[in-house]
Amino acid sequence: MSPTDLAYKVVFLPQSKEAVHPYQKQLSEALIKLGIEFEGANYQTFFCLKILRERQPIVLHLHWLHAFLVKTTLLKSIVSTTTFLAQLILLRICGVKIVWTIHNLKNHENKSLKLDQIGASAVARISHAAIAHCNCAKQETLDYLRLPSANKVFVVPHGNFTQYYSNTISRAEARKALNIAESDFVFLFLGLIRSYKGVPELLAAFEKLDSPNARLVIAGKVHEEDIELEDLLHQKASEDQSIQFIPGFVPDEDIQIYMNAADTVVFPYRDILTSGAVLLAMSFGQSCVAPRIGCISETLDSDGAFLYDPQLDSGLLEAIQKSIRKRHDLPRMGKHNMRLAEGYSWERIAKMTQTIYRA
Repeated sequence: MSPTDLAYKVVFLPQSKEAVHPYQKQLSEALIKLGIEFEGANYQTFFCLKILRERQPIVLHLHWLHAFLVKTTLLKSIVSTTTFLAQLILLRICGVKIVWTIHNLKNHENKSLKLDQIGASAVARISHAAIAHCNCAKQETLDYLRLPSANKVFVVPHGNFTQYYSNTISRAEARKALNIAESDFVFLFLGLIRSYKGVPELLAAFEKLDSPNARLVIAGKVHEEDIELEDLLHQKASEDQSIQFIPGFVPDEDIQIYMNAADTVVFPYRDILTSGAVLLAMSFGQSCVAPRIGCISETLDSDGAFLYDPQLDSGLLEAIQKSIRKRHDLPRMGKHNMRLAEGYSWERIAKMTQTIYRA
């Protein structure tokens, strides 16, 4: 029997027991359908003990690392990073195969960036394989982490959300739920609100619009590191009735309300490697306004999105202005994005991932 014929288990690290991330949930379910035994491991200091207790061959699949690398102080970060890397080395010595999906190259708070970079670079070298979601992300990984060879970095796209969230509500029902008129042109920003996502820039660009029917809906929880943004959003919404801020976590069952009420979804990101939120909008058949950076430029195209150069001060404003002028083209653009999203099936993603496990 060859090594690839042996039964093996995949352990995702980290995976929250309370709320499994949609990416991990869909990937793990697709892997299980391929006959792979699966388990998740939560954030814990000595995760290696749990993994070494397993008897069959193990693939440790790493996801978001920065909680292991970056803590509240530099000293705590050094201790945590050292402990984390030591466990990976021990697991590798013991025969555990390690794969890292690179969702982010650095922590979004930009804390201890040099140590964060050193830690991520070490993880890439310890791992048997790394996964980037697009060719651009692969190249950025090679450059930022200064990896000597591209051979261990594989490209596997981010999967879609076409079957994950309910999508049964009509546009009219969705707009009624949010008290939005049919004649309004709705820009939507949905999800966790963080500074790197460019919400202040979106507010500034929206205020410059000369369109009486334009409306901006921002829905999501403000991250604790960016809490001052919540005050700004409340202030802007109180001053301008065309800005609607709905704070707090958006339940899964409500995502369809926001998506189906929108004319286009805006991603004013300052910096991004890959974005599941873009796939979410595409999965709901929405057109997008987004910067031409990271995997966004490979996932979206001009037939379904208004892409702009984030280095240009007027880039975002011109893109949202163009979306209003092209209002009648938006349904066609949304259908195009839906077709693209359907190509990123989790069955396909799981098979590509299984090939990397076996390799």
